[in-house]
Amino acid sequence: MDSIKTTQHVTGGGQTGRRDNGALVVVTGAGGGIGLSIVRRLRRDGWSVMATDRDEAALDTVLAEFSGDVALHTAPMDVARREDIDRIAVLCARQGAGVAGLVNVAGLLQDVVPLLKMDDAMQRRVWDVNYFGAGNCIQAFAPMMAAIGGGAIVNITSINEIRPLPLHAYAPSKVALGALTTLAAGDLGPQGIRVNAVAPGFTLTPIFRDKLDSGKRDAGTIKSHTALGRLVETDEIAAAVSFLVGDESSAITGVSLPVDGGWLAASHWMNFRELA
Repeated sequence: MDSIKTTQHVTGGGQTGRRDNGALVVVTGAGGGIGLSIVRRLRRDGWSVMATDRDEAALDTVLAEFSGDVALHTAPMDVARREDIDRIAVLCARQGAGVAGLVNVAGLLQDVVPLLKMDDAMQRRVWDVNYFGAGNCIQAFAPMMAAIGGGAIVNITSINEIRPLPLHAYAPSKVALGALTTLAAGDLGPQGIRVNAVAPGFTLTPIFRDKLDSGKRDAGTIKSHTALGRLVETDEIAAAVSFLVGDESSAITGVSLPVDGGWLAASHWMNFRELA
């Protein structure tokens, strides 16, 4: 748990500012799905990346994909363990160029369970990862951003942040993470640190594909309640994150950007029969 894995030959393109200097963007939950797509996009856009995940085998797969890229580093980290976060902060400091960004992707999902049957242990585990894990990462990495003149933090929340679905631990944790995003933006702005969130809608991650395949979710119903009539790709979440990390969004902080194909905008249209 105390070493970084990296590859051996330089790839990637010239960007400006901290990108050229090799300052890291730390991505949690980078082993697959949305996290891996974010890593790919950030590297494509020229950022050096520290990819972390509690699944070491998944990180080895990420490292193999980026073979030949010294600007991609991996290290195992469980965001529910503060000692893990602090260890990775030390490893990042040893890289020398500092930390320019943090993307809090790591999250714990849950099965649909009625509120009256919710287990305390399940709720605490979800909150430990989804809320406290992100908050502890902000506490650990924001001072490193301030030390190099600023940076950008992006929290991955959910449409549950805006319109909670029947996930009685997951949804409240994402609502709280959305509030933390706004609070952190106000708190850290004077240090040159922007804090925003991306709120994915129904996104074609491996986990969500499994739910579609098992019949727990119906793609046709979801699409029919979405303005664009389709589901979201993980690359589309990654594009929004890269925008919020980069200089193009330099005046944007404290916002939550839904990337949901218009589900929030159109999901109530079914209640108006004259629109059919």
